[in-house]
Amino acid sequence: MGKRKMKKIGLALLAVVLTAMSGTSCGQFENQLYGRANVSVNYTDLGASNPLAKDWQLNSNASRLGFRGSYQISETLEAIYQLEIEINFNDHISSTARGKDRIENRNTYIGLQGSFGRIIAGKYDSIAKTVGREVDRFNDQVLGDIKGFMEGEDRVSDLVLYTTPSWKGFSVSAGIITDDDSSAVDDGGGLAEGSTISLDYSNDFVRASIVNNDDIDKQDLTRVMSNFYIGATEIGFIWQQAERIDIAADEESWFISAEHRINDNWRIKGQFGITEYSLLDNKDKQLAVGIDRIISNDVFVFFNYVQNDRDETVSSHTDFSTAIGIQVSF
Repeated sequence: MGKRKMKKIGLALLAVVLTAMSGTSCGQFENQLYGRANVSVNYTDLGASNPLAKDWQLNSNASRLGFRGSYQISETLEAIYQLEIEINFNDHISSTARGKDRIENRNTYIGLQGSFGRIIAGKYDSIAKTVGREVDRFNDQVLGDIKGFMEGEDRVSDLVLYTTPSWKGFSVSAGIITDDDSSAVDDGGGLAEGSTISLDYSNDFVRASIVNNDDIDKQDLTRVMSNFYIGATEIGFIWQQAERIDIAADEESWFISAEHRINDNWRIKGQFGITEYSLLDNKDKQLAVGIDRIISNDVFVFFNYVQNDRDETVSSHTDFSTAIGIQVSF
């Protein structure tokens, strides 16, 4: 979606929020202010592939602030909205801030939900990104996020997304990317220039998803994800096949992760992934380990080490980052 359109949606949602907070529709609106601050100090070595090859940095890791809420239209239907922005606490040259503004739009939408399910329109994480976050133990961290070696981690503009009600643990989500989305390759002039669909299942012991993307960020993609809950331990898997639309290239990814809650105060976690590329037989690997000191349900301090190996035909190098940081949510 173009910047002008997103600004209009943002202003409309802000007007809804301010009206609700004024109390003129007391009892009809339900609203929530939420946010997350995640800041770390990193020593990062980018293997001489970047001017900031070796450096200490203060990084703001997808810190955010948002409003979300609903308006009860009837007993079975409500309007919903979310207005979310990313706030960068650091300067523009750090690993997480390069190319970003101090404040950027994140997941922002308006929609309806009821007995029929949920439908939203706006800018939102793709289904593949949403299910990937379930098993990405270092999501949003410098070099640790799986987007560093795996396709499919997209936040999509011009998205219309529908999710069915859950039936015996099963649900289906389906979305289209409308005509003016610039990432689509096949500009056929129709309503949908890209699409995504998933089948999801969840219970107390497992969550699993199969996702298929068609022409999203110039990729056709299939992702299979599962996350198992075994007492205080979670074990996650991803298998993925992605194919470029604009060039003859494809890639296959494998990923495994785990975390274990030692007690009320400590959590350990780790993950390993590999992506193999058909083009030039390149290969990317990621290894990440970390430990969290849990202070409360909303606050924890973390330490992690991440290493990404880039095995390329022309040259190979290793990027790594060591971080200590804090996350506060509300």
